[in-house]
Amino acid sequence: ANECQVAIISGRWFDYGYPIPENLFHPKRQYITVYFDDSDGLRTPSFHEEFRKFDYIFKCHYHQQLKYPENFYPWAFGLSNRIIKMTQEQPDFSQRNKTLLYNFRVKHSLRDTVKSLLIENGLHQILPLDETIDQSDTSSLSAEDHLQWTQSGRRHYPSYYQRLKSSVACAAFGGTFVPAFPKNPNNLFSRTLTHLLGEEMIRKLDYRLRIIVQWDSWRLWESLAAGCVTFHVDFEQNNFLLPVMPINWKHYIGIDLKNVKETVQRLIEDAQILAEISTNGRSWAIEHYSPVPTAIRFLKAIGKDYLIK
Repeated sequence: ANECQVAIISGRWFDYGYPIPENLFHPKRQYITVYFDDSDGLRTPSFHEEFRKFDYIFKCHYHQQLKYPENFYPWAFGLSNRIIKMTQEQPDFSQRNKTLLYNFRVKHSLRDTVKSLLIENGLHQILPLDETIDQSDTSSLSAEDHLQWTQSGRRHYPSYYQRLKSSVACAAFGGTFVPAFPKNPNNLFSRTLTHLLGEEMIRKLDYRLRIIVQWDSWRLWESLAAGCVTFHVDFEQNNFLLPVMPINWKHYIGIDLKNVKETVQRLIEDAQILAEISTNGRSWAIEHYSPVPTAIRFLKAIGKDYLIK
């Protein structure tokens, strides 16, 4: 390790129960230490005191209202070569099914809340919800697809990607509601308050008293890459932070939870905007979050841009 310039550890290392490598932070080291924290949850391993020794921690689900340690930097799940390959060939937008994919495998409080609001305000009358979940018998998968299915945490289904590419829109809502105060998610009081209130009670709080965490997801990036019109809540309004931010109604549709009716009305009045958002969203995601620009951003962030060739 002493011969390298950067030592990187990902969240998967700790998911499998491994400790921080022995002597990683020895005083004579010449390399930079980096941890990529893409773990779910409000309080992740990188909040532990021993992680303050890392030079950089790149944090997914970054939220501007929360207080993070000084070595945290905003990051994103982004696009893998696998996702780009599976979404490469797409039909003309006019040939897509006029449906909104709302087919999540895992329940999140935000997903349930938004679904109710969308139906209440009539979006399903413009874009009917497709709730089909593609979890077919894996015995029908090719050897390569089965390997990808295994290595992606059972997210790789060719039929799912085909459904994405043939749909006009996709819901990428992800996250849970937690109290807006205190701002330190590592604070014992913060964790206790969240536990005592419970998910249902927090969801019913006034929007000024709650925030959305765990908002990034693979679904977000799969949807963008597939050229779907990606639905989420408004990133800026909810203080989400990415290294490069998308623009609402240009790269995605960010819903204002206080006024869902406005989103539905705008879609009724300007249905042509969907095709533009489809193209813009895919182009933006590939330009900023495919592997090469992501690697360049990383090297610049840690001061190793001279390695870029």
